[in-house]
Amino acid sequence: MITHVLDTSAILAHYLNEPGADDVNAILAQGPDVAGISLIALVELRGRLAEVAANPQEAERAFKLYTDTLTTVLPFSREIADAAMDLRAAIRPRLPLVDALIAASAKKHSAVLVHRDPHMATIPASLVSQLMLPPKK
Repeated sequence: MITHVLDTSAILAHYLNEPGADDVNAILAQGPDVAGISLIALVELRGRLAEVAANPQEAERAFKLYTDTLTTVLPFSREIADAAMDLRAAIRPRLPLVDALIAASAKKHSAVLVHRDPHMATIPASLVSQLMLPPKK
C-alpha cells in the first residue's frame, strides 16, 4: 500500500544527499509498495536529473533507479484531475498545475506528500498530509 508520494524535490534531495535525504531514504527503504511517484512527475524528474547528474548516462541510470526500482509510478486518472482542480480552487495563491496533480495523487492514495516546496506547504493538512523536508543549505 502506497503511504508516501514523493515529489521531484524529495527525490532530488535524496539523490544529491541534501537536507531531508535521510527521511526519503527511510521511506525508500520500505520498498516500492510504500513509496510512490506520480506519473506527472516523471517528465520533471528526468529533466532535473539531466541538469544535476554528472553526465547523461548517470542521469538515465538514476531516473530508472527511482522510477523502475525504488518507487511505484502512480497512474493519472480523471479522479486525480478532479482532485487537482479542487486543490487549485481551494488554495491561494494558486498551486502550479504540476504540483496540484502530484498533491492530488497523494490525496487519492491517502498518502503523505513528501516535498520541500514552500508553495505546497500552503495545502492544508486536512486536504493532503505532508512531510516537508528542510530547505537546501
